[in-house]
Amino acid sequence: MSCVYCGHYILYKLNDGNFKCAKCKRKFSPKKLQRKAKILKGFLDELTPNEISQKYNISYATVVKEIKNIRIVMAQICEEHFLKKEDIKEFEEYLYIPKNKNIKKAQNFLTIDFGGKIYNIMLSSLKNYDYNEEEIKYLCTQSRIIKIYDKKLIKEFWLYFEEFIKKYKGISEKQFFYYLKEAEFRFNGYKIEVKDLIY
Repeated sequence: MSCVYCGHYILYKLNDGNFKCAKCKRKFSPKKLQRKAKILKGFLDELTPNEISQKYNISYATVVKEIKNIRIVMAQICEEHFLKKEDIKEFEEYLYIPKNKNIKKAQNFLTIDFGGKIYNIMLSSLKNYDYNEEEIKYLCTQSRIIKIYDKKLIKEFWLYFEEFIKKYKGISEKQFFYYLKEAEFRFNGYKIEVKDLIY
C-alpha cells in the first residue's frame, strides 16, 4: 500500500485503523477507500444506486452522495483533456428535448470534435423564450437526429447520448450538465481511479 495523496511507500498505521504518510503527513482511511472503490466500480458497470447499495451493503444515501462526487470529477477530467486539445475539427449545436416535448425543459449544448474526442459546452436555456406552436414544432423536428450530418463523430456521440439519457428520469436543469459530462466521459473512454476521488 502507498499513500493515496503522494504515492509515498512509507506509511504509519494509527490506533484508529487509519494510515499516515511519512512524507506528506496526510491521513487516510483504508475502509473509506475500499467503499469508494466499490461504489466507483458499480457506477462504471452502470449499476443503479440501489443496485450498488444492495450489492456492497452500503447505505443508499452514501452511494448517491459518492456518485454525485464521481460525476463532478468526471466533468473535471473532461475539462483537463479539452484544455490539452489539439485543433478543433468540427462542432455543431444540439437541442435535446425530453420525451414529453416540453420546450421549456429543452437543453441546448454545443458538441465539439477535437482530435477524435468529444467535448460539450452548455448553451443558454430556452425556458425564458416565448415560442409559438409552429416554432415549437419546428424545433422538435430539427432537434432529432434525422438530418444527415457530415460530422460523423459528433453524430455518433449524439446517438450515444440519446440512448444513455433514456435510463434517467426527471433530471433537473442544474444537474443535466453532469449527466452530459458523464456521457462524454464514457463515450471518450476516459479513465477514473479511486485516487482521483480523494482531495
